[in-house]
Amino acid sequence: MIDFHVHSRYSGDSQASMREMCAAAVEAGLSAVVFTEHIDFADSPWSNRSFDYVRWMREMLQLREEFAGRLAIIAGAEVDFQPEYIGRIEVFLETHEFDYLLGAVHYGKGLILEDHEAYFPGRTAREAYAPYFENVLAAVESGFFNAVAHLDLCKRYGVNYYGAFRLDDYRDMLEPVLAAMVERGVAIEVNTSGLRQPPGEIYPAFETIALYAQLGGSRLVIGSDAHRTHQAAYAFDKVVPELRKIGYSPEDFFEGNINPKV
Repeated sequence: MIDFHVHSRYSGDSQASMREMCAAAVEAGLSAVVFTEHIDFADSPWSNRSFDYVRWMREMLQLREEFAGRLAIIAGAEVDFQPEYIGRIEVFLETHEFDYLLGAVHYGKGLILEDHEAYFPGRTAREAYAPYFENVLAAVESGFFNAVAHLDLCKRYGVNYYGAFRLDDYRDMLEPVLAAMVERGVAIEVNTSGLRQPPGEIYPAFETIALYAQLGGSRLVIGSDAHRTHQAAYAFDKVVPELRKIGYSPEDFFEGNINPKV
């Protein structure tokens, strides 16, 4: 198994060293881990301004030697996508090499969802979620990314304002995103962090993953979104059997989603 989404102290919201995270991945029985450090051009706690690519890559090369034969270590990035920053994102990606690019959205209408007391009050659920999914669709259509992270992350805080997030209520927002992902060969990320957060379910929910499959989607990745060592491979043992019921096997998670460059 591969954990396609982990962070280290090179992300602004993690204190774990890369070595500690690698050791935790080995302990969890993983064959590989993908470091997806935050890249964000807005003023956020995980802004790319805290990311030192040269130092990060130097440490990664050292760890590849140290963990050789035990763990494959893959260079990735979780790039926060807002259309107004598309030019800066393109320049960054043209000038930095990664094996795997994960597109993520944490904003709607220029406001970060994490500041939920500013974002959600005064908006209906559809008014709050629509700008988020518009940004996700734009991220897919940018052509930058191998996969989309935590597709329905808007529910992380939204459930506290609107109740459970149900696919049928927002199918008109989600289906165009999933169709675009299928058309462009973009993988859907099965992100287990929602199981330890208010939604109490993965991002996106299993029914959304099933819809992606019905539309012809064949590429999945599974990620813990670990920011602490004990979160590596979080709940993979619970999630994989459910994915098998939908028709995916672990072999489907990996093929075609990594393009080794560094």
